[in-house]
Amino acid sequence: MAARYSLQNIATLQGRKVFFDANVLLYVFWPTGSYNWESNYSSAFGALLRQQNELVVDFIVLSEVINRAIRIEHDKYLRVNAIDRSHLPFKTYRNSPDGKDSLNDIYLIVKDIILPNFIIQGKSFTKAEIESFLQVDTLDIMDKAFIPICKENNCILLTNDRDFAGADIEILSSNPAILRN
Repeated sequence: MAARYSLQNIATLQGRKVFFDANVLLYVFWPTGSYNWESNYSSAFGALLRQQNELVVDFIVLSEVINRAIRIEHDKYLRVNAIDRSHLPFKTYRNSPDGKDSLNDIYLIVKDIILPNFIIQGKSFTKAEIESFLQVDTLDIMDKAFIPICKENNCILLTNDRDFAGADIEILSSNPAILRN
C-alpha cells in the first residue's frame, strides 16, 4: 500500500507534486457548508502554496469542478429564492441571466486563481487503459483516470474521497477513512 499523509504532514512533502482532486478544489473555492473540510483544505492549499509545491490538476478535474460549482450555485439560488426545483430546472437556471453571472464568476475563479497556481498535467489514455477502467469497484471512471496520472508524474493525490482508500497511490487527506488504510 502506498503512503498516506495527513494534512499535518504537509511540511514533510516540500518539493513534491500534489494533484488536487475536484472535491478539494470545491471545498476551497465553493463553500458547501462542510466547514471542517473547507477549513482543513483551505489551510492545506495555503500551506502548499507557501512551501512552493507544484500544484497539479488536469482538464477532467477542472471540468468536474466547473460542472459541480454551477450546480452548487443553482441549489443556492433555489434555496435563497424559495423556488422548487421543478419550477427552475438546472439548464433553465444555467441559461438565465443569474446562471450566466454565476458561471462567469466560476470561470473567473478558474482563470484568475486556479490556473495561475496550478500546472495542467493530463494524459492520453490508450484503449487498453480505458478498458481496464471498465470494472465495477469503488472508484468512478474519472477517479480511475487520476491514478495513472499521479503515478506517471510522481504526484501525491490530495483528496477527501474515501473511495480512494484502497488505491495504490500516495494520498494526502484530512479524511480519517482514507488515513486508516
